[in-house]
Amino acid sequence: MRIASIVLNNFRNYDQLSLDFSPGLNVLYGENAQGKTNLLEAIYFLATGRSHRTARDQDLVREGSNRMSAKATIARRTGDLQVELSLGAESRKQLKINGVPERKITRLVGRLAAVLFSPDDLDLVKGPPSGRRRFLDIELSQISENYLHHLVNYTRILGQRNTLLKAEPVDQSLLAVYDEQLLEAGAQLIHRRAEAILRLAPIAASFHATLADGKEELAIEYQSQGAEPGQCPGVPEIQERLWSLLQQRKRDEIRRQVTLVGPHRDDIAFTINGRDARLFASQGQQRTTVLALKLAELRFMGEELGESPILLLDDVASELDPNRRNYLLNAVQEEIQTFISCTDLEDLATRSWPPDHRIFRIKSGSVEADARRLG
Repeated sequence: MRIASIVLNNFRNYDQLSLDFSPGLNVLYGENAQGKTNLLEAIYFLATGRSHRTARDQDLVREGSNRMSAKATIARRTGDLQVELSLGAESRKQLKINGVPERKITRLVGRLAAVLFSPDDLDLVKGPPSGRRRFLDIELSQISENYLHHLVNYTRILGQRNTLLKAEPVDQSLLAVYDEQLLEAGAQLIHRRAEAILRLAPIAASFHATLADGKEELAIEYQSQGAEPGQCPGVPEIQERLWSLLQQRKRDEIRRQVTLVGPHRDDIAFTINGRDARLFASQGQQRTTVLALKLAELRFMGEELGESPILLLDDVASELDPNRRNYLLNAVQEEIQTFISCTDLEDLATRSWPPDHRIFRIKSGSVEADARRLG
């Protein structure tokens, strides 16, 4: 898949912007705080329906404006389409596909898929479990409308159940209803996450071994209350296991006024040569692990979708040493449309690029095409 063009209105620091992209490499360069990441964020927003930098959609509306929109023309093997997301300063997102309004944002799934590698991703290994769960949720939500449906339902039910647990006394009959709904959605999430990790793990391990010259072995496991590590049980089995845990911990949940059982408590474990990477990995090992994971994500999503997602690389040159940076750039194949932001074009002059790549200079929210070529 490819983004042929993008049109932005009042998105972050962009007043109005219209760009055509290369089907291969697109380089966004300029000084910091000029709008490079904002442009990548707009592409990511069109792919996922959310920002990777803020939980508040309204933060995307340009200061002083009351409405923003982002529209892309996407080239797919099945044919071209247009996707548009708009948002008011005090209103919810609105989606149009080929100019036709869609009632549900979930209809965005599968239209455009993106893998993002940003400096914040380096916290995946040693950061909190919520970041690792978010990584899985965003990946799976882009390739499965069914997963996104269950994720939205689970989040809603979890909030309602937590509110009920704070009531005095707790309505046991209503709690039982929430328990049933929680089990149904939660088991679906755990099953799909466990399945994804089983497929991602060997791919990431292969990339990691190459980066580490065969001296290190990476292992990845999904840690869940509903499944043993390294296993992917069926949904009924996960439901039964979660139900048993809910009964065991119900008194504790009521006392603590929070739900203690479910996929919102799960995690991903990384080990390098059998040692917990969260505790023992060096900074270099963390970078290698995240890089391997992102490349594995790119391949996994491509297999699921039948065509490669686009790749967004936000300022990776400043975060990766030359060896890891060169490995990443060499792993980018011609059939993968890639967007790279950087402050210095010399960081990318380490390999030969196809002649159709495009360079854009970004300054203060304005974008100009640059006639220079890499390599």
